[in-house]
Amino acid sequence: MIVKGHEVPITLLQLAALLNRLEPSHPQYQLISDELSIYQSGYRGESSLDYYLNSVDAKEQFILHSLRIAEHSTFQVDSLVLSPNFFLIIEVKNFTGLVTFDHGFGQMKRSINGEERVFKDPIAQVDSQVFHFQKWLMDHGYSGIPIETLVVFVSNYVNLTRTDGIEVDERIIHAGKFIERFQSLKQKYPHTLLSHQQLANLAYQIKNKNKPLHMDILKKYNLSARDIQPGVICQECRHLPMIRVYGRWQCPHCQNISRDAHINALKDFQLLFKKTIANREARWMLQVGDVQVISKLLKKEGFKFSGYKKDRTYYLNFNFQKDFGYLLKKENNSR
Repeated sequence: MIVKGHEVPITLLQLAALLNRLEPSHPQYQLISDELSIYQSGYRGESSLDYYLNSVDAKEQFILHSLRIAEHSTFQVDSLVLSPNFFLIIEVKNFTGLVTFDHGFGQMKRSINGEERVFKDPIAQVDSQVFHFQKWLMDHGYSGIPIETLVVFVSNYVNLTRTDGIEVDERIIHAGKFIERFQSLKQKYPHTLLSHQQLANLAYQIKNKNKPLHMDILKKYNLSARDIQPGVICQECRHLPMIRVYGRWQCPHCQNISRDAHINALKDFQLLFKKTIANREARWMLQVGDVQVISKLLKKEGFKFSGYKKDRTYYLNFNFQKDFGYLLKKENNSR
């Protein structure tokens, strides 16, 4: 049973919005582009494992995806399977190319098209997740339940290898081996430790503790509002900015006309800056100088507000999981 589905990482949306509003010549542009690619690959990879997860006994297991628990300490889990006999933490990797493991040095190297990049050893990742999850369980009255881990590579275009003399940890597998490995874990732990109701209670308790990461993305990359290109982006040709003409937005590049193109710009503002916006800030973001025009646009969207006249503040309430599909389209991630 799927208790919590996959979530689009807010950081992925922030990076996509940020990349759209940086000059390609900006010193941080390539770094942010590379980071965005990693997040996109990871998000697609987590969903790729669903085919295999759906093959296990759905009635017995409770499955939670995209978890981030932040209490005394913070830890993240791609997928968590709660079964009556054991718990399974799954770390999903969507890498291509040659991947080499060096558990001794705690690192993993990926080589593709002649370029090499070093990452943290995923075994160290899952071991850390077990430590934090075990502590969380004990703090909430659960103990003595085995916690297993798997690192699953989902791409068909990855070659997993090792450094000389060091065996690759057996918990690292290709996605095609997942069902076989899961069945072997069920045989390893034949005794029921938690009832169906106990598992259900725990699953929803974990779900309620989920706290998605929402960072100050500008601070992370040492950026300020001066680095951001304001304006309404044309959704047809990606030109920035569109021009406000007779109550509509017109693209000077492709002549596309839109009545609501400003909404995505307000969404970008929520991602990059904050969830409240004043008329002055909206005039800057939309590149419209008329106070009354901006007031009408904000009122039309039905945003809740506080304050009076020039001190009025509007509360942006866009849903990160439902309202940002325009940033998930590959062609919309750069101009």
